[in-house]
Amino acid sequence: MIWSFGIVSSLSTMIFDGFSAVVPVVLWILSGLLIFWPRTEYYLAKFFFRLREPTMLEQQKLDVAWRAVCSQVHVDPKYYKLWIEESDDINGYAMAGKSVAVTRWALNSLPPRQLQAVLAHELGHHQGGHPWAGLVAFWYSLPGRSLAGLVSAILRSGPVAGCLVGGFLFCSAAGLFMASLIFNHGWGWVFYTFMPILVPIPLAWFNRKAELMADRVAADLGYARDTITFLYDLQAQGEDVARRAAGWRGALYSSHPSLAVRITTLERYLQGSRP
Repeated sequence: MIWSFGIVSSLSTMIFDGFSAVVPVVLWILSGLLIFWPRTEYYLAKFFFRLREPTMLEQQKLDVAWRAVCSQVHVDPKYYKLWIEESDDINGYAMAGKSVAVTRWALNSLPPRQLQAVLAHELGHHQGGHPWAGLVAFWYSLPGRSLAGLVSAILRSGPVAGCLVGGFLFCSAAGLFMASLIFNHGWGWVFYTFMPILVPIPLAWFNRKAELMADRVAADLGYARDTITFLYDLQAQGEDVARRAAGWRGALYSSHPSLAVRITTLERYLQGSRP
């Protein structure tokens, strides 16, 4: 989001002069109101996140599990839109706004109680407000994402182009950083240089806390043991192998706690809930 603000404001000052340069920035900020339009969420889910609407049989399976979860917290199940991700992963997630998605494999392969546990976890995210915050962040980060995608495409275009672009970006960042130190001018560039390294750390920490909070909501709804069983299945399939192979960086920048931490937390919850 911060990168996007810098990109929009820089382009605006390059094209317009004086007060006119403020107008595109203000319009970009006001464009965030579009996320509250239901069709925006629909288009993002379908075309950007590549989700699809359930078939009739899939909708029936989802409705049974979703109504069982929502009935425990007195939430209207029709308030949320259910989606399917065409994937063989065991996963589900609360997408921006009022959307809840599960993978095709999870819907067709998980036992009913475990499927409800996955949906209860995603409902926990919605109750915590995480999807709305994620949608706002996603919307305002689009200019930065677009620039990062362009650079990434150039880096993948070939070894020569990749080395040239990578060297140019590194030298530019290093030059701007040194210039700001020498001339005591343009400290904003120092911030923009180190932001990609420093900012993701607290964001990842908050995301990990959000996952544990969503697990707690599922546990409060009576799905603690089902969630533990589900997590043990993920662990048996080696879901934490890549994380451990990444070492301290994987632990520091990961948006999810390790499966062992989630299991241990839920087991302590069960021990503490016993009379």
